[in-house]
Amino acid sequence: MAKYLSIPVNRSVPSLLAVAIGAVLLNGCSLAPAPLTQQERQSQIGSDQVKLFQQQEPVTGPLSLYQAMSRALKYNLDHRVKMMERAVAEGQATLARFDLLPDVVASAGYRSRDNFNASNSRSISTGRQSLETSTSQDRSRFMGDLSLRWNILDFGVSYFRAQQEGNKALVTAESRRKVSHNLMKDVRSAYWRALSAQRMTARIQPVLAEAQHALALAEQAEAEKLRSPLDALRYRKSLLEIVRRLEGLLEQQQMAKSELAGLINLPPNLDFKLADDSVNPWPQVVKPQLDIDKMGDLALQLRPELRQEMYQTRIGSAEVKKAMLRLLPGVEVQLGGNYDSNSYLLNQSWGEIGTQISKNLFELLSAPQAIATAETQESLAHSRRLAAHMAILTQVHLAQQQLALADKQYQRSSELDDVNQKIHHHVLNSELTEAMSSVERIRVSVDSVLSELQRRQAYAESQDALGKLYVSLGFDPLPATMADDSVDTLANAIEAIDQEWNQGHYPVQATDDPQPENTGETATGAGAGKS
Repeated sequence: MAKYLSIPVNRSVPSLLAVAIGAVLLNGCSLAPAPLTQQERQSQIGSDQVKLFQQQEPVTGPLSLYQAMSRALKYNLDHRVKMMERAVAEGQATLARFDLLPDVVASAGYRSRDNFNASNSRSISTGRQSLETSTSQDRSRFMGDLSLRWNILDFGVSYFRAQQEGNKALVTAESRRKVSHNLMKDVRSAYWRALSAQRMTARIQPVLAEAQHALALAEQAEAEKLRSPLDALRYRKSLLEIVRRLEGLLEQQQMAKSELAGLINLPPNLDFKLADDSVNPWPQVVKPQLDIDKMGDLALQLRPELRQEMYQTRIGSAEVKKAMLRLLPGVEVQLGGNYDSNSYLLNQSWGEIGTQISKNLFELLSAPQAIATAETQESLAHSRRLAAHMAILTQVHLAQQQLALADKQYQRSSELDDVNQKIHHHVLNSELTEAMSSVERIRVSVDSVLSELQRRQAYAESQDALGKLYVSLGFDPLPATMADDSVDTLANAIEAIDQEWNQGHYPVQATDDPQPENTGETATGAGAGKS
């Protein structure tokens, strides 16, 4: 009869197993997420508030428009997020290229037994033991191998995946361009509204002080019953309406400055001034001297949204190729060297080579659906590209019309303001002044302030319309390279580009690929060629 080896059972094994299971369960319970404590939240908020304005150049004087734009590009947090997203996408694209390389796997290990790996043999014909019990393996041995494996199917799939990741990085670069374009538009609009607020505050405050003084006198006269109750109430009502209107205008103007501070990442409580040349008039809004067809052609070349959809079309096409490639079987080539310290071996080290073909047959069932889905994604990318094409042309037309309308409104507001200021001058400097009541004099002053305010607002709206037109055309506000990334250097570069646009020198075509960042913290868009 065959002899069976008796293995003694260690009765402590179940207890050790129970202890191990209990430890695992306790560790699992300790992994449950705990809500943030108030101290943790407060600590994080305090740390974030410090980081918000760290490593920023201080504001040492009145800000010009181009300095505000420069600070927005360098320090605006939304823009920084897009810069980091671009950096992550470029890192993913670089990592995807490593998937093209074969796998080189090195392994080493030590193995030991408490007895010999011994065996005997038995004759098939007679059933008797034919050899003595023997071993061909040491109780303790060291093993190691170094092997190279290359799957041709995985290489093909990785090739198209690397292309997709590269295109995704280009998509994020265009997304950053889009954010920078919109940021420049918002800063342009907010700056002129804030500058209007800064100038008009000096006009509103004296009129408001006069109205508040007249209101105090009216309340005193009403208390002393120097007028009839109805006349006194009507007089106070008129003054209160004027005060409410002026206070509303003052608050509205101050909000524009807060909006600008948020765009350029300045503390909300920081009292900064804007550069205002009160002697010279504000610069004229120069409309691009291009016909509408030329504008449409430029926008289709330069707009980041259309480029994004073109890259998405590439990604969809690569996805179809990947789905079709997965229909093929995987061919794997192996090449390696091995070592085993077993003293019974004749050759303790050896090399080996081999090939293997494998295929998951169930993938053949899902392949038609995978290919159809990929083709649908590709068709969707084509449709979105065409939709973006049409949207861009429409936006260019609308932006051009809005700029023309804003310019016309500004011209009319200027003419009305000139007339109103002359009326104000003649009324307050004539014999009519003595005959006018305080309310009427204040109303004349308020009308003069409102007229000038409407003129300033119309100018800010013209600048906003100009910014929208630049965005609709996809104009990049920065050159490809700069000497350094300081606020002043960046501001000078933005101003030079803006002056070229004012002189009719526009980008004639987009660069083939977005340029790498070259301003340290800020993301400087690709410079476009100038005509």
